[in-house]
Amino acid sequence: MSHYLMVETHGDPLGAIRQVLKSIWSNAKLEFVLAPTNGSPEVIQSPNIVHLPDALDSFNPFKPLMTSNTAKYLPEILQRTEAQSMGVLLRPCEMRALLGMEKNYHLHTKNLLTIAFDCLGTYPLEDYYWRTERKGSPDQLTQESIQFARQGGIVPYRFRSACQVCQSPSSDDAHVNFAVIGLPIRQHIMIILREKSFENLLVGNGLTIKVAEQKVIDDHRLIVAKVNERNQRVRERIRQGMADVLPMSFEALVEAFSKCGDCQKCMLVCPTCALHMPIRSASGGYLLEEIVKWAESCGGCGMCDQVCPRHQPLSTFFAYLRDQLDQENLLSNIPSKSSLVN
Repeated sequence: MSHYLMVETHGDPLGAIRQVLKSIWSNAKLEFVLAPTNGSPEVIQSPNIVHLPDALDSFNPFKPLMTSNTAKYLPEILQRTEAQSMGVLLRPCEMRALLGMEKNYHLHTKNLLTIAFDCLGTYPLEDYYWRTERKGSPDQLTQESIQFARQGGIVPYRFRSACQVCQSPSSDDAHVNFAVIGLPIRQHIMIILREKSFENLLVGNGLTIKVAEQKVIDDHRLIVAKVNERNQRVRERIRQGMADVLPMSFEALVEAFSKCGDCQKCMLVCPTCALHMPIRSASGGYLLEEIVKWAESCGGCGMCDQVCPRHQPLSTFFAYLRDQLDQENLLSNIPSKSSLVN
């Protein structure tokens, strides 16, 4: 059962988060952490293996930019460092992708400590450049995002399409989850632990940590629910507006992928495909079960959208079909024998 704690931030939410992360590192006896370069001046981000806790002093989970999915790098790293204790810092969409990889493709994460953060939304790359220049620095743009955490983020139509149709900007599935949505984060943030025993990871950080008040829990849940409802409405509007191009079934999606040729750029950036590339037959069709499993494992990060040379809204397709899986339990209707769409 989840355990909810409050951390006083004293006007510095980023500083408090970094301090808690250092305590987790020490108490969990982690040998290294996989973290995105979100605190660096780099624009194009790629995850780094960090070996010293002080390297997290510049980590910024609220930088409104996402150019790679950290979960994509985990299969190879976990295989290479099987016996070592490691941590990974993830956005909610990355956490969902990791859970899908564990469930559907049996990724082994025995020695992996997962840490997730509420996401306040990310901009398209070109828009990020423009907004950074207008604000004066990446830090100023981050502060703008943080300013609207209590309301669930800034105006969503500015975000990447994947963020606009996101399943949820929050996670409680990681071992440790940092919650900021719906909260006055200059006063406090919330930490959601998967189990109460993980409370030992927070010992000795010099911060004021106590059991979360019910109002704090309720405020967070309320605003997250409102964001989820809003995103659901966006998905429905897109479905209605794109009825002529949106694959309305998995069979149609299989056919669409079969017509893509040998590009596979979407698969090369996908965390799920880093573990298992969908199988394609000699005749050019994909196994229906493979595409269903891929869609079910999709965390909705939208990396596929950003590399598609045909500018197909792939994350929107997948979001719509995931909704079908949730609402109609389509998996139970998938034939037991392999079927091809050529």
